[in-house]
Amino acid sequence: MAPHGKELSDDLKKRSVALHKDGLGYKKIANPLKLSCSTIQWFNRTGSTQYRPLHGRPKKLSAHAQHHNQRLYFENRRMSAASIAAEVDGVGGQPVSAQTIRGTLHQIGLHGCCSRRKPILKIMHKKARKQFAEDKQTKDMDYWNHVLWSDETKINIFGSDGVKRVWQQPGEVFKDKCVLPTVKHGGGSVMVWGCMCAADTGELQFIKKTMIANMYCDILKQSRRAVFQHDNNPKHTSKTTTALLKKLRVKVVEWPCMSPDLNPIGHLWGILKQKVEECKVSNIHKLRDVVMEEWKRIPVVTCEALVNSMPKRVKAVLENIGGHTKY
Repeated sequence: MAPHGKELSDDLKKRSVALHKDGLGYKKIANPLKLSCSTIQWFNRTGSTQYRPLHGRPKKLSAHAQHHNQRLYFENRRMSAASIAAEVDGVGGQPVSAQTIRGTLHQIGLHGCCSRRKPILKIMHKKARKQFAEDKQTKDMDYWNHVLWSDETKINIFGSDGVKRVWQQPGEVFKDKCVLPTVKHGGGSVMVWGCMCAADTGELQFIKKTMIANMYCDILKQSRRAVFQHDNNPKHTSKTTTALLKKLRVKVVEWPCMSPDLNPIGHLWGILKQKVEECKVSNIHKLRDVVMEEWKRIPVVTCEALVNSMPKRVKAVLENIGGHTKY
């Protein structure tokens, strides 16, 4: 059986065997040859430079089939192990199971996991994000601390719309503690607009139905600040909104499209929704009260920490050439 790692040269193995026959111990042989004692023992026990044959069942996939398997996976990361197994059958000459495919992928460090939801980035979006990061990479915290960050979000009575994981034992799939409760028509939700800065949370406004430019302008009149951030939603870039911000002498941060990962308030929404979900709200009226109460309870240190992450967010965009980041 061959040792793990790189195989030794024949010359090195012959020198080791010769020294062992001269009566030297494993340690005295290993030190000058810069090898471990366990490596020396593999071929000195029998006095032969040949490794013993490997034990165990031979690999089911040929080298060609393994290469084909990896190529399929790298071309389509969403391809299931069962689908790859069906494709590889015609290449390897014998049927293989999905579990065999998974084991092969695990050996090269590939593991199945839930993919993160991110907006589609076209070339123009990546270019704009990269340009934004280049323009802002020299900004210090004094600049970011004076920005008023804003955004809108939906908050549900029964928690988020995303995937939720649960710890369960075999046979507990449909137990009350292991299922995610749902109600007809979703149980209700509220749309909110909010803003924050490094010093504190700002205004939080509930939106009835769909916010239009005039409604947005009414909110802005109550939320003045020297430097203001919002995304490129049509109501934010409308003539009415632009004229109002100019009248109020508010400087607006030029924001790249498809960039929620650059806005620290996005993480603040996640914190707020988690707190609201813990309160186990039962109706829409109670939901509004809890949302407002939990919003006011968000500590200043949380806002400060989120804004302090801006240099890292900008750096991450630059490192990924305008692509997605972990934020």
